[in-house]
Amino acid sequence: MSVPKLIIASDGDHTAAVLDGILIGQGIERLDFSTENKNGDKEGTLRILDLNVGRVKLSTDLSPFMKWVNGED
Repeated sequence: MSVPKLIIASDGDHTAAVLDGILIGQGIERLDFSTENKNGDKEGTLRILDLNVGRVKLSTDLSPFMKWVNGED
């Protein structure tokens, strides 16, 4: 399955991110995504500011994430 370099999805209660094929499926407490750097130039920056290491789950299996994103839960 071919996926973009970065996917961020949220349903208002849960947020998940796929970064270069790695799913961060739980444990994201706060993140910030900006499309501009400090000089105003276009540059995608993802800051995972709060990551709960006790709850974090990393996976390369994107099937459950893609089903969730598509509303197939």
